[in-house]
Amino acid sequence: MEQAALEKKSLSCYSGDCFVLATKHAKSIAIAPIFSEKLEASVVEYTLDTDQLGTFSGEVKRQGTALECAQKKCELALEILGDKVEYVLASEGSFGPHPYIPFLQCDHEILYLIDRKHDFHLHVSHMSEKTNYNAKEINSLEELKAFAEKALFPSHALIMRPNIRTEQSPIFKGIDSVDDLEAAFTECMKCSSDQKVWVETDMRAQFNPSRMSVIAKLAEKLAEQLQAQCPNCETPARGKIGQEYGLICSACGSATEQMKSEIFGCTKCDHQEKKARKDGLEFANPTYCNFCNP
Repeated sequence: MEQAALEKKSLSCYSGDCFVLATKHAKSIAIAPIFSEKLEASVVEYTLDTDQLGTFSGEVKRQGTALECAQKKCELALEILGDKVEYVLASEGSFGPHPYIPFLQCDHEILYLIDRKHDFHLHVSHMSEKTNYNAKEINSLEELKAFAEKALFPSHALIMRPNIRTEQSPIFKGIDSVDDLEAAFTECMKCSSDQKVWVETDMRAQFNPSRMSVIAKLAEKLAEQLQAQCPNCETPARGKIGQEYGLICSACGSATEQMKSEIFGCTKCDHQEKKARKDGLEFANPTYCNFCNP
């Protein structure tokens, strides 16, 4: 029994540790179960006013990139909490057209970690097309209800304001019931100078289950990377940093443009190693060979 317990504990060098999550939007709902299962570590939220770094609804414009914003959240939390915190996490999401398929909306999430104990920074990212992200100007309740249905309302909340924004314009967030939707529409129409309202999906994590599921996948990705230790310096967070191409054609033996191996590297030192493809494929189909199939 003792040996089994030791083996279980050795699955993670973070076993029994606590990660502080800098968030205002209940993201531990997605992250904590993953870290508990894979790292045997807990996640505690620190309520940080992350809206000061930018809001999805536009009152505060984000300064810098999503990656810079996620890092800044971690640094702000550490400035306040001080040396008593060893690990701090923060995430940042961006929404808009897919970089390669412009008509498709996507959710690009980044999860950032500062590990003071092992002295490294690490971030992982994930892009998903599973998002309800949308926005529209409307002028009728019927049009609003059609938008809401497409946006997965009421399980996914909405944000509404008069179409032409002013400093005095009301803005309603976290709308998740039909009564609140209709009341917000009535109020916004009263204040609207062009008799239109602006409605958009509320992308804050606690109001958007689709986004929360993407954050959970991101947490799993980070946790799996934190499970791996560098064989050279024993720092956790050894992960994939690239891939090598040139898989040999099964017919003529020429190198193809297919992936040959994955390259793994340490977060802290310069140690790298190559590993064969996960699918075990050792030779490329001649279809992908420039000599056999030019």
